[in-house]
Amino acid sequence: MDCRDMYKMIVDRKMVLIGIGLGLLFWIIEAAIHAYIFFHNSFITEIFTPDPHEVWMRLVVGCLFVLFGFYAQFIINQRNQAKERANESENRLLTILDTVQAGIIIIDLDTRLIVDANKAAVEMIGTDRDRIVGRKCHNFLCPTEQGNCPIADHGQPMDNADRILLTAQGKETPILKTVITVRLSGREHLLESFLDISDRKRAEKEREKLIGELQEALAEVKTLSGLLPICSSCKKIRDDKGYWSQIETYIGEHSEAEFSHSICPECVKKLYPGLGSNKSNPDKL
Repeated sequence: MDCRDMYKMIVDRKMVLIGIGLGLLFWIIEAAIHAYIFFHNSFITEIFTPDPHEVWMRLVVGCLFVLFGFYAQFIINQRNQAKERANESENRLLTILDTVQAGIIIIDLDTRLIVDANKAAVEMIGTDRDRIVGRKCHNFLCPTEQGNCPIADHGQPMDNADRILLTAQGKETPILKTVITVRLSGREHLLESFLDISDRKRAEKEREKLIGELQEALAEVKTLSGLLPICSSCKKIRDDKGYWSQIETYIGEHSEAEFSHSICPECVKKLYPGLGSNKSNPDKL
């Protein structure tokens, strides 16, 4: 057994040893009283061979001291074990909170002071944890003024709500925030959890921009649809106002199509019989 183990054993049985020591001290004091005050026997005799009727009293008192030491040590050990379990639970909870990707902050509801912050929250805020804990949340993390808190002052629920987080550099970061009320150490606290949604907001802006560009493009596109009233003889088309227009004029006004005039071979033979022998390129006539 090394010195460290011996020291631990002594600490674990400290009150028992104190009880034994008090019992022995009572024996010595009782012997000194009988030897030097009552002059019954010498001090050595009172120590080692006292009167029988004195022995039982000293033994009873000594046993009471030892029993008290055992009881006190049992209570102390129980408290130490409870404290160790509480420390283990706290360390385990802190480890879990630090591994969570969401930022978590605990705020005292009465003082509005930040009590604790996990690793993700510290990274999002952009400063050391010591510079966060103890600060008021107003105008530090939240842009709202003191006395105008939507949760604590106005009683608004906060469940997956879009909010703004102020960083240490004064930058506004969009977050998805949830807040609940918890009781810690006999005091009401706000437990805030939030996620950085900057990428989502950028994607939404890009999507809205793309939708706007598509809507503008669609607005510029002219299409023809439905039934078109057309003359069976001259092939003119009647518009919505009742006017008849040449087919190329109507299509040009209602679409992006453009016309270039030419003449087909059949019409060349019909309209220009003398040119019917020109077979080189009738489409260019």
